[in-house]
Amino acid sequence: MIEADDAIEIENQDELELTAHPHQMGTDTQIRIAKEQSSIFELLRKESRGDLVLAPDFQRKNVWDRKHQSELIESILMGIPIPLIYLFEDEEGIRQIIDGKQRITALKQFKNNKFTLTNLSMLPDLKGKKFDDIAPILQAKLEDYQLHSYVIQPPTPEYVKFNIFERVNRGGINLNKQEMRHALYQGNATTLIQELAESQQFKLATGNGVKPNRMRDRYLVLRFVAFYLLITGQLKDSSIQYKSDVDAFLASVMKYLNTKSSVQLIDNAQKACLYGMEGAYQVLGDEAFRFKSKDGGNRRPVNMGLFEMLVFAFCHIDYTQLDNTKSKLLVNTYKESVDEVGLFSGSIDTTEYVRARFDTAQKITQGLKNA
Repeated sequence: MIEADDAIEIENQDELELTAHPHQMGTDTQIRIAKEQSSIFELLRKESRGDLVLAPDFQRKNVWDRKHQSELIESILMGIPIPLIYLFEDEEGIRQIIDGKQRITALKQFKNNKFTLTNLSMLPDLKGKKFDDIAPILQAKLEDYQLHSYVIQPPTPEYVKFNIFERVNRGGINLNKQEMRHALYQGNATTLIQELAESQQFKLATGNGVKPNRMRDRYLVLRFVAFYLLITGQLKDSSIQYKSDVDAFLASVMKYLNTKSSVQLIDNAQKACLYGMEGAYQVLGDEAFRFKSKDGGNRRPVNMGLFEMLVFAFCHIDYTQLDNTKSKLLVNTYKESVDEVGLFSGSIDTTEYVRARFDTAQKITQGLKNA
């Protein structure tokens, strides 16, 4: 069960479930999925060259132990078929393992003599041996073993890739959507949101109330970065728009940050987020992104919409020049008002609600300047 302080209020609760993507494919949608096979030797050689990327772990508790790794090696040496590998290929030809990471990691580690075989039921004579210790004929059998894979290739649209990723993972790890984005869009975007989520400003402003498990913290800062860049017009040289589909929007922004954005734009986003969080904390303390408890009830969790609104408001003002008493009163009045009318309850990601959220943020900025 998620404790109140570990949660993010409202919309992100959908992040913990895998749901059908809202997009409906048109007749002109191009989906390209190639079926391939390659030897373990070839696959590991591609990985060593950087042409194949092993995404970081999502949940460490799901990493295979030595027993599972040894059973995989034993199965291959016995010629038993193992499940399909799923790969995504980007426009540069770089491939990323989406389903099959644990298998490839086990093969890589064994090939590099990182562990000895254990708990073998069918080939007990190999127990306690590393790759270099097994007979050359078995080494060759392992390296020559053919792995079958499906490769999702360009120009398959991003939302189709996301949907495929959902379907593949339903029977396995059950990744939430932020964990899937983290896997699909490795690069500048994932580095940026990791640094923001691990920053002292984030921890102070949220009162350490957003835990890193299931990447809730990264989801929170990613949303701010994406909407900040959109509202401030810094995505104008792209085709990115917002049409009430937050998953497609966040995916597009992450891809843009990875492939097309300047270093200056990423730096702008980082500074805005850090400065906005610091300003909110200095004026409002660690309750900045929480609504007041109702009727003396439990402390309410960090609210996603409130985080976006207030970080945006404070990133546009010199908080060091504010009268903290007047400023806190003004912001709390706005917080009570939006809470009372339910601006951040229910679905907050329609274009109307997004516009209302950042219109209110701009009013708060103006109010603070005049306070």
